[in-house]
Amino acid sequence: MVLMLGMVTSASAWNKSESMNHGGQVAARFASTAPWPTATADQDLWLDGVIDEAIDTSSGAMAAAAPGRAICVAYVDPAGANPDKTVSRRMNAAGVRTSATTECYSDSLPTTAKRVQVVMERQSTLEIGFLQRTLNLRRTIVYRYEADGGL
Repeated sequence: MVLMLGMVTSASAWNKSESMNHGGQVAARFASTAPWPTATADQDLWLDGVIDEAIDTSSGAMAAAAPGRAICVAYVDPAGANPDKTVSRRMNAAGVRTSATTECYSDSLPTTAKRVQVVMERQSTLEIGFLQRTLNLRRTIVYRYEADGGL
C-alpha cells in the first residue's frame, strides 16, 4: 500500500511537471510569433498575455491554488549594444505581477539573439507512507523571437 501511494503521488507530480512544460512551450511559441509592441505602456500587457497563455494551457497545473506558483516571462533583446531592450514580467504565488529589465534565467542561446523566455515554478508533494517531501517543480523554456517585422 505504501509503495502504491508513492507511485500515485510521484505520477501526479510528473503529470503536473509535464503540464507546466506544455503550457510554457505553448506560451513561448505564441510570444515568439507575436509582434513586440513599440509603446512602453503596451509591453507589460504583452507580457501579461503570455503569462495568461501559460496558465491557461497548463491544464490546471498553474491554477491560482497551486502552491508556490511563480511565472516569469521575458522578451530578451540585447540590441547588439547598450541600451539593452530586455523586459521581463514576474508573477508570484499571490498573483502580484512586477516588471524588470532582466532575463528570467541565463540560457544557452547566443548573447546577440532575440528570444522569449518562460519559467514556470510550483510545488508538489511526494508521499511514501509516513514520509512526505515537498518537490519544487521548475520548467524553463526559450524560443528564438521570430516576429521582427510583424506577421
